[in-house]
Amino acid sequence: MAQPGIDPDLADPPSTGAAGLAPADAGPPKAPAPPQPVTLAESLIARAGWNEANFGEDGPNPPYLRIGGKLWITLTEYEPCFSSFRRDRGLFRSKVSMAEHLRHFDEIMIDPIAFEECFGPGEGTEATFPFGAWLSIGAVSFGGVALWAKRQGHVVLPLEPLAVASAVWLRSGGPAAPPL
Repeated sequence: MAQPGIDPDLADPPSTGAAGLAPADAGPPKAPAPPQPVTLAESLIARAGWNEANFGEDGPNPPYLRIGGKLWITLTEYEPCFSSFRRDRGLFRSKVSMAEHLRHFDEIMIDPIAFEECFGPGEGTEATFPFGAWLSIGAVSFGGVALWAKRQGHVVLPLEPLAVASAVWLRSGGPAAPPL
């Protein structure tokens, strides 16, 4: 009998066997669901605290962001970063280190739309880049993002297509890649 104010499904524990184990019909424990892929824009909203106003909307595939550089306070290090279209009052939220942000993800997938918007029509072909495949993320530099693909091996993603934040997908929990 359930007590008032207590969920009836939680009030009475399921019956257990003599040894205190769950009944056999409970089945094996379910594995946690793999994390769902997110767009680059969604990941910046969730992890960097950005909002929709940080992205540009002018173009056929919004949202967009800017690719820039971040000079560290030591004035000796300069690194690629995602930059907001609108500068926040707080200096550091409008720029997010690419290397730091991508470190939270194992794999990236690029839609051909990103290349076509940056480099022109016809550039989103398999001859230019392995589109539609999950690629393991490696080092980030101004020369691009080092990636590894099962079929293509080592490839480099130029930074420009990352500006089309709706056409870049990220996910965690992918297979381990060889060191880049």
